[in-house]
Amino acid sequence: MNSDLPNVWWIQCKPFSEDKRNSSESEQFQKDCLENNTFGMGWYRKEIDSYSGIEINYEIAMIFKEIVNNKGFTVAQNQYSRINGGDIVLARLNDIYYIGEVSFKPKVSDNQKDSWYHDKLSWYSKVNDWKEIGNTFSIPHHLRGKLSGKKYRSTIAPIDGLSKYTVLSMAGVNCEKKKINKDNFFEAMGYEDLEDLMAQYMCINNKNYIILPSSCKTNTPGIEYMMYNPETSQTIACQTKVDRKIDIAEYANESFREYEKIYIFSGLGYANIDKVSENITIVKNDELYKTLLNNKYFKNIICDYFELE
Repeated sequence: MNSDLPNVWWIQCKPFSEDKRNSSESEQFQKDCLENNTFGMGWYRKEIDSYSGIEINYEIAMIFKEIVNNKGFTVAQNQYSRINGGDIVLARLNDIYYIGEVSFKPKVSDNQKDSWYHDKLSWYSKVNDWKEIGNTFSIPHHLRGKLSGKKYRSTIAPIDGLSKYTVLSMAGVNCEKKKINKDNFFEAMGYEDLEDLMAQYMCINNKNYIILPSSCKTNTPGIEYMMYNPETSQTIACQTKVDRKIDIAEYANESFREYEKIYIFSGLGYANIDKVSENITIVKNDELYKTLLNNKYFKNIICDYFELE
């Protein structure tokens, strides 16, 4: 992968206590940040005022770490220290996504130039301009799936893998389309797409079974959905993960014996694979990828941003 390309970041400007992060005050602050082409992280302390406007560096970061003494702050600060001018940031407000190119490396909140945010942010930067790119359903499936992960509920997180190249393309950065093959196709799909692809695979290999849409409920933990045979009432089920390992031992216990088969696929692999029981089928990458290649719907989704090998 081209190391000369800028990094891509997911950021949230919500420098408020947990009980106020979804308040009207928080929403207004985010709007102000967008209107002023600004972004930053919270945990402001008066002790940092003497460093006002200074670019982030290791020495000041260590001082802040001691002053604030908060693990969340330290993690976010470490990420902010990696941001450089020219990087791309992605943000969201009320289900509308915005993208921008970073103007400069983050600095200590500046109480001389931009006092409107000074008592909210410790580190801040600006973008050249925030560009609106649409709502959740306007962004590609695989990026939407990635941003739904727990990692992206935090103040800042890097957007990596194939999704990085998608965001760069959306920002107008010239980069080649990545090749999709059996080893990475799952990264080019949202988690819902992967579930749907598995359903097609299961239908192909179980001709008499039909899907039960209502089985995708919280009362069926450990599986995505069930399919059943109307003639025999036997059931099969599946579990898929794009970017998390699946622990096979969880599916080898008695609670999953009711299913005739459980189809399992993970893009990141498996733990305790020696625990596979008779009713567990681990679907191989090449088998699921072959199913994808025979499905125009999924091919069209992927080919908007990638090239199929």
